Amino acid sequence: MEQAIQGAIKLKKTNSTILALVVISVCLIALSQNAYSFGEASRSPATPAGGDETDSVEDGSVIDFNPLRVPVMTDAGYNSVTSILVDTTTGVVQGYAEYSLASDQTYADIDAAGGSGVGAIFSLDTFLVGPGTGGSDTVDVTVEMAFDGEFIITDGSPTLFLGADLTATTLNFATTIPTGMIYQSVLTFSSPAIADPGAPVDTIFGSSVSSVLGGGGSMEFDGASAEVISATLENLDAILRLTFPLTIGDSFSLAGVMIGGAGPSPDITDTDMTDGFDVLAAAGAVDFSNSASLSIILPAGYSFSGEDPLLSSIVSSAPVPIPAALWLFVSGLMVLVRKRRCLA
Repeated sequence: MEQAIQGAIKLKKTNSTILALVVISVCLIALSQNAYSFGEASRSPATPAGGDETDSVEDGSVIDFNPLRVPVMTDAGYNSVTSILVDTTTGVVQGYAEYSLASDQTYADIDAAGGSGVGAIFSLDTFLVGPGTGGSDTVDVTVEMAFDGEFIITDGSPTLFLGADLTATTLNFATTIPTGMIYQSVLTFSSPAIADPGAPVDTIFGSSVSSVLGGGGSMEFDGASAEVISATLENLDAILRLTFPLTIGDSFSLAGVMIGGAGPSPDITDTDMTDGFDVLAAAGAVDFSNSASLSIILPAGYSFSGEDPLLSSIVSSAPVPIPAALWLFVSGLMVLVRKRRCLA
């Protein structure tokens, strides 16, 4: 479970870095009035010494690391397989991380024990555009990250985790000092195998909202939610959502993160860490190669500024509700047709 906690911390740190980049990129995009997106992928270890493989692309490119899932025998003594695909045209992520340690080992610390991990980031910057006439100046925008996968345990009690993070930043440049908000929604699945192999997969959900200007701290955000469809080892299925207000002309920046990892099984009977970190033999994997996908839902008549492959693929309009009066009219018409058929 310690590895899962480390993964969650890593996810949080990764997103903090993203937020800094988001604010900078949003300021730049404000000058160009155009859409901009990029994707980033990373996997570790990519070499026996534990080195990472990382790349970032823009405007509809694809990153595909180790699609054949070639294994790496690490200097730390465990076997690792990592694979990650990021498609910035469709907003799709596919990942796989496998860890296998054949015999018990003692390491200097938890970092030396290592583990297998993959991660992906989507970033999109644009502006909200309203309908030509009518409509509200401020509307609700919904962002979704749908993902599914499985935890595979083949030996012992490996630590497995799979997480998603959505962060939306809004900025209004109408004032001398730009104002805006940061909205976040996070969901993590983690394997309970260390405590109880028969227990359902643990889920951790969190949310926050804060000002881009800082001060006042952050608080839980009611517009964030997670629909957990299934939470078993064989079937992890969820939709992470974030619904927030956006005003016409405001800058909008989205960061979507997916991260998965498989790691060691700490010896929970070892309470003395002064002589090293004891790890038990274990093997397992997290597989989300069925893909995770990003989407944005806008009210009908609204759109985002600029042309970008990712923007074109993931944005859709919410259906316009049919007025109740129209339903009554249609119902009455159907009744009239039935009566005429009966008379005939």
